Amino acid sequence: MANYSRWDDVKKTRAPVAAPRRAEVEQDLALGQLIYDLRTAAGLSQRELAARMGTTQSVISRLEEGGGARNRIDTLARVATALGRHLVVSFPEHVPDELPDAVQVA
Repeated sequence: MANYSRWDDVKKTRAPVAAPRRAEVEQDLALGQLIYDLRTAAGLSQRELAARMGTTQSVISRLEEGGGARNRIDTLARVATALGRHLVVSFPEHVPDELPDAVQVA
């Protein structure tokens, strides 16, 4: 798969998704966009982030492109650590309308 840096381009290359699955795909893409935004704000290349995580550049590329499969929490925790961030998983009864540096997945 080509190395895309913007989600609009990625979305255009994907096959249409049935309505029940569409929300999951959108969440994957939003999470990938967040990882991309945090990485570029930190001034890191995909290769540099991969080195910090002990993985390969292609893994980072897949994460930023929406993964193709649900991202595992341990992988997301490694991304957060490599970016000097924290990963917070929460099950609140009420969620604020907007959370900075976050993707709401439920």
